[in-house]
Amino acid sequence: NFRSIDIAPNEVPNVIEKSGSEFVWYGETNLYPDQLFDLKHGSPTHNSILKTKSKMMAGSGLLYNNTKTLEDSNQYYESLQGLQKAELDYLLNNKVGGVTLDELRLLLSSEFQDYGAYAFSYLFNKDFSKIAGVRFYKTSNIRAGKMVNGKVETYYYSKDWAQYRKDGYKPVPIKAYVKGNKDASEQLVYRKVGTMDYYGIPSYSGGLNWIYTDFQMGVFHRGNMENGMNPGLHFKFYRKPASQEEEDEIIKNIKKQWQGAAKTGKMIATFNPDKETAMDIAPVETSNLDKQLQIVAQLCDQKILTAHQLTSPMLAGISSNNGMSSNSAELEISYQLLDGLIIESDRAILEKDIKEMFEYNKIGIPVELAKFKPFGQESSNDATEALNSLSPLVATKVLETMTQNEIRDLAGLPPAIEPIIPSTTPTNNIVTNG
Repeated sequence: NFRSIDIAPNEVPNVIEKSGSEFVWYGETNLYPDQLFDLKHGSPTHNSILKTKSKMMAGSGLLYNNTKTLEDSNQYYESLQGLQKAELDYLLNNKVGGVTLDELRLLLSSEFQDYGAYAFSYLFNKDFSKIAGVRFYKTSNIRAGKMVNGKVETYYYSKDWAQYRKDGYKPVPIKAYVKGNKDASEQLVYRKVGTMDYYGIPSYSGGLNWIYTDFQMGVFHRGNMENGMNPGLHFKFYRKPASQEEEDEIIKNIKKQWQGAAKTGKMIATFNPDKETAMDIAPVETSNLDKQLQIVAQLCDQKILTAHQLTSPMLAGISSNNGMSSNSAELEISYQLLDGLIIESDRAILEKDIKEMFEYNKIGIPVELAKFKPFGQESSNDATEALNSLSPLVATKVLETMTQNEIRDLAGLPPAIEPIIPSTTPTNNIVTNG
């Protein structure tokens, strides 16, 4: 008999309303956000993309009073006086909440890109006339209560959901924020994207299997390095199990001891009463393993980039060999596409919440997020705007049809100087068909 041992891939979670539970489970083990956290820190490509998207969503700061640059906005801020400046400083410093509004902006953006959701709470003063503070919550620490009339009325917080039954970790209820509600001094805001009723789904969810593969490849190589670069193994038994249960138990023990990238190349010691009943362990030779791993690594990068809708790998720190003498043109155009087609809608969600804070506390100053501009200036010609109006797939196809200097011109860069390659073939030595 022969049975293969499969490793189950990571999947988009099931949301489970368990009877007897006040909160809704986020995944089969209720620890789906922890799995996303592990994948982020196990896949360098994925991690790099998330950091870039987070910075883009957060923006480079706040623009006051319809100013267009941070310099003008800072000048306007310095011109404020009296009660209006005091009220603005109170909200910006956010001492009751424990983090400044700038820090909160960065934290919420990171959470949103990592988990497809972010969470914070309003801490109101006694008469609910002002937001006294804004408290940040890690998305992984929040679970939704069951819906009542189609809405979540209560959320639950635990420092560690893996230990939520223990003292010190038991879920603490927090009322959901409802504008005008004056029944609870702390009310939680949970912003999400995706089609699930209770929890957010990150934009890269379609690439989770590839992110998981990238993560496991790193673990595999580390296991090989630590354990001697040994190949896979074939366990051969010379005694048929007496029952299906015994066979299942043998397979279970093999899985426990040897399955997984981290256990690659692990040393084996066996003890048997005699040679006739001894188990044989033979290496499973794989031809061209190095080439196969290289192909998988390249596929992982490509699929992860696609899942994040990046048109250029260079935004993730991956080199690009497209023949361009300068990569700045490709970078800037790809950055503009990513911002206009994907990040702008995410940033609008965060900007709306910041505006609501200003309005609730009657600051009386228009506010918006300044776009993060890593290239120092933003191209605004008609061609760039036209590209931004296209889907990422179509925009990429358009870029593929353009010459190097056309792309550089689109990004506001000078034409590339092409090197002159001397000919080694005599001009009179021409072969033609005909």
